[in-house]
Amino acid sequence: MIDMNEGYALFIKEQNEDLKTDRIREDIKLSLTDKQYSNLKLKAYQAGFENAGDFIQSFVSDLTGWCSNGSDERDLAGQWYERAHGMSKFHCYFRYYLFNHDFHFGEMLEMIEDQDYFDEIYEEYKADAWGLEAQSKTDCIELLKKLVDPETEIEL
Repeated sequence: MIDMNEGYALFIKEQNEDLKTDRIREDIKLSLTDKQYSNLKLKAYQAGFENAGDFIQSFVSDLTGWCSNGSDERDLAGQWYERAHGMSKFHCYFRYYLFNHDFHFGEMLEMIEDQDYFDEIYEEYKADAWGLEAQSKTDCIELLKKLVDPETEIEL
């Protein structure tokens, strides 16, 4: 059994290893109006950041819970996500199901490669939808393919 100090040390080691993979992600591009851009830069400067990119990266850290600014910030980013992008009153989105059930990229890749595994997960997803409209199998497979970038190294 790992005690709390060992667990924290492992977490820090994992974060330090992950920091070595920090690079510009070519598939992420932002389309902003002039007003959005100027206001974003202003917010970044007000918060003490040198540029809007660092400001956004800080929020992404809180949203993903990785290298975050603290537990309160992670909680608030999570609340924002749930309110803005969680399940709707009418639809149950597969991406929400994957996130809510802590599927990692290795499992998503397995769903793409193993039809029986995907079918099992898809049936669980539909059961979890509680009468809401679920996405089609085709849409779910397409989402998995978008999420699992073949250029990204996947930890299985």
